[in-house]
Amino acid sequence: MTLGELISRFRREVKDTVKPYFCADEDIIAWLNEAEEEACRRAFLIVDSTSTASQLDIAAGDVGADLDPLVIFVRRATLQSTHRPLIPAVVRSMDEELPGWENAQASVPTRFVPDWQTGYLRLYPPSRSADTIKLTVVRLPVRPMVEEDDEPEIRRQFHAYLLDWAKHRAYNIPDSDFFDAKKSDYHLSVFTQKFGETSAISEAWAMEQYYDVGAN
Repeated sequence: MTLGELISRFRREVKDTVKPYFCADEDIIAWLNEAEEEACRRAFLIVDSTSTASQLDIAAGDVGADLDPLVIFVRRATLQSTHRPLIPAVVRSMDEELPGWENAQASVPTRFVPDWQTGYLRLYPPSRSADTIKLTVVRLPVRPMVEEDDEPEIRRQFHAYLLDWAKHRAYNIPDSDFFDAKKSDYHLSVFTQKFGETSAISEAWAMEQYYDVGAN
């Protein structure tokens, strides 16, 4: 569905079709973009191996590189020069298996450590030459919807569910004729049923501890 179609459907379903509207277009657009980000945080809906967020360039001697802020967690990393996937390993296992690993001499990286520093992909050992790391990542949408013909980046079958978040936000505006706490709570519960719960703790776990439980 396009952004224009989502706005029109929102207005029909909340019966806000006569000007002057209770909800301004810019507010609905903000809620829908917020909804897509929230859905991606909760349900990890966008897997990417081709955008700029899925590539890291490293210089000789680099111990790692900053991840794109859109990245929720790294699912796979491959060194372009070797075409072999790097082995994921959390700090705890590196400390147990390779004491002093952070002081390793530069060579050809064989592992990546996702929980060494927030928003950073640490390599072991550091790279002795310039290279590129190809990633498969779970991430947030690249850009917000702005124009009427823009579409959510998540798959089409999830588009209509974004409206529940927008309705939750609309009905939760205090001191407005539109305020309805019960409707707001209901639509938040529907959104949660579709995409799951969320918390900053869960997202931090996904980024830093995903591989500590044998996930792949």
